Amino acid sequence: MAESRCLKCGNTHFEVVHANNLEGTTRAILFVQCSDCGSVIGVLDFLNISVQAERVKNDMKTKLENIWHQLNH
Repeated sequence: MAESRCLKCGNTHFEVVHANNLEGTTRAILFVQCSDCGSVIGVLDFLNISVQAERVKNDMKTKLENIWHQLNH
């Protein structure tokens, strides 16, 4: 499988950052950007349902594991 690279500098590491400087919108946006040069390569909706679902799943899993641990001790 090919490795994703920044088109500007060739870096292979990326990060997600909250966009604070967008004019003309009240929606929160996340930029996917190169971790070296900061070139934006994508945009995500801050309220991305799949991201929220993953967080809820992880929270529920942790809570269930804690309950299971308490019941067994």
